[in-house]
Amino acid sequence: MGSENGYDDQKPVRQVYLDSYWIDKYEVSNAQYALCVASGACTKPSLTKSQTRNNYYGNPDYDNYPVIQIDWHQSQAYCQWVGGDLPTEAQWEKAARGTDGRTYPWGNESPTCQLTNFNKGLYGNQSYCIGDTSPVTDYEQGASPYGALNMAGNVWEWVNDWYGSNYYSNSSTRNPAGPTSGRYRVIRGGSWDDGDGGIRAGNRGDNYPTSAYSSFGFRCVLPQP
Repeated sequence: MGSENGYDDQKPVRQVYLDSYWIDKYEVSNAQYALCVASGACTKPSLTKSQTRNNYYGNPDYDNYPVIQIDWHQSQAYCQWVGGDLPTEAQWEKAARGTDGRTYPWGNESPTCQLTNFNKGLYGNQSYCIGDTSPVTDYEQGASPYGALNMAGNVWEWVNDWYGSNYYSNSSTRNPAGPTSGRYRVIRGGSWDDGDGGIRAGNRGDNYPTSAYSSFGFRCVLPQP
């Protein structure tokens, strides 16, 4: 867990132990989230459009695309509705990169538009593969060692933990759960709008838990019996 090539908050690289768990193969889709809204357990996304599509959430054409424009609280509510929770940072990172410390879910090979949906422009230049979200079932070639898709690119994914800049230095190495409080919640994985550095499996992002953007989504975990 962690990266010597990243920012200081990704260091030190360390080994952690995790109890077994299940994690969603796919990011939660618009259609899945709509079922929770219909049940009354979830609230609608703050906006129903995506970056380039004015009619996104609720449009059958995009049922299989990741739900976006939802904050941390809405993401957690959905995961709890299905009997799970948002993954911890450690659970997310294990599912994304396995046990060999690889840079990306598929390995150490640089990202391409055949492996993931990201911004392939260099040094801040915008050169998108798509410039918006893509179906949650796309990019089989970029799957993680456990078969999870889109753990790099497409949308940032909310995780359970509060953000802590010295988290890796101070937290437990057994089922670490992050700080007990904080100002920001952690997001992982990068998005369609991020370059190769932003979509590294060891990269960490953070934002206010009430933030909702066109590049934020999530997936859930369940304890394994």
